[in-house]
Amino acid sequence: MHTQASFNKPLQSGFVFLKMNRCFLILITIFIVNASFGQADFFQLKKKDKVLKTWYKDNDIYFQLKNGQWVNAVIHNIRDDSLYLRPYQVQTFINRLGLNYLDTTFYGLMTIHINSIHAFPKEDEGFSYVKNGAIFKIAGGGYLLLNVINTLSANEPVFGEDNLPKVGIAVGVIAVGVVLGLTHKSAYIIGKKYHLEYISVKPSS
Repeated sequence: MHTQASFNKPLQSGFVFLKMNRCFLILITIFIVNASFGQADFFQLKKKDKVLKTWYKDNDIYFQLKNGQWVNAVIHNIRDDSLYLRPYQVQTFINRLGLNYLDTTFYGLMTIHINSIHAFPKEDEGFSYVKNGAIFKIAGGGYLLLNVINTLSANEPVFGEDNLPKVGIAVGVIAVGVVLGLTHKSAYIIGKKYHLEYISVKPSS
């Protein structure tokens, strides 16, 4: 009498243990590979010990070189105190329907050492129209213009004894705006106040 083969026989314990070990080793290997690729150097813009901005691989970056050139790029890699960048330029074109559209052109890889960076633009700066003096120049100039128009309309001298203090106030407000505009910086200049710190994830030898 023939017995039918069964496919539900329990696997031997040694075989199961071997299979589990192989799966476990594969998972460990995948985890180590992912961790090694996931870790990458990065760098930070700091004001003393305060971190203002951090850049990693694949981030967009916009900065000025020491030669005055502004660079707009995607960070391809960060390694050995250098940035490997893919510069790009966004341009506006007009299609056949007369509508504007944006087109991005990427260029070849370029390598920039971190010490070649001169400045970063200040983004989303609150009350910038006050800090750069624009509001004072607009207010003072508007008041001065209105004063001159009203004075001439009344056939009175602009620099007359009664009107001279008003002119002086307007000129003073404009002067405050000019001084603020000269002293205000619209960029983070790398130097004494701001500095870059390169952080390497490689274990120190």
